[in-house]
Amino acid sequence: MARSYRQKHCPVARTLDMIGERWTMLILRDLLLHGPRRYQDFQESLAGVAPNTLSARLKAMEGHGLIERKLYSEHPPRLEYHLTEKGDSLGPGDALAARLGTAQQLRAARPTRPSGPCRG
Repeated sequence: MARSYRQKHCPVARTLDMIGERWTMLILRDLLLHGPRRYQDFQESLAGVAPNTLSARLKAMEGHGLIERKLYSEHPPRLEYHLTEKGDSLGPGDALAARLGTAQQLRAARPTRPSGPCRG
């Protein structure tokens, strides 16, 4: 079960209550980038996620109103996961996380500057 920050007055804590669990932002990313996804699609794109963890994250996201399941085949029954309007509204946050991750990666790749005065 997901832990809560129990800070209802803080918008950051409320958002983390919805998307702060491991894998949740990556599920959100896949839905934002690729549109409706099937369970198998998530398993393929999220290498290393355990099936029970993926199921728990999808259920939690559905419980928070971020995604909804839609039947795309009745025989046999098959489901797709779609972002709701509320889930789609998290797109700018996902884009910000991507920009921050890219900037951090670029910083880590730069050679370090020598400290102290430069000598010519």
